[in-house]
Amino acid sequence: MKARLLTILASLCLFAVTALAETTADIRHRMEQRLPQIDALKASEVLGENNRGFLEIRQNGTPAAGSLVSDENRDREAVYAEIGKQTGASADSVGRARAKQIAANSRGGVWVQSEQGVWVKK
Repeated sequence: MKARLLTILASLCLFAVTALAETTADIRHRMEQRLPQIDALKASEVLGENNRGFLEIRQNGTPAAGSLVSDENRDREAVYAEIGKQTGASADSVGRARAKQIAANSRGGVWVQSEQGVWVKK
């Protein structure tokens, strides 16, 4: 009975370690893979960058665009949380700082949200 319990416990620990083993490299890779689609949807004004460092559907979003936004925002949230953990900042403040960088580096014609919450076309 003890051996079986230890086996189950070890299996659960292995599962937990595997689940948490996702690295920032894994996240970065997924984000890099999505970037061409995101850029195209921004250029067509379907997506915009909000002031919290996340994508938002601006107009005429398709289910595929919604899925893309959800996946990207989930990864961004994980990155912001990790950076916050490393720096002692909140994930929200990391996201807001990143939003400023994204807005500054965005191409012309892309929708970005100002710190005050106003959407503007860059």
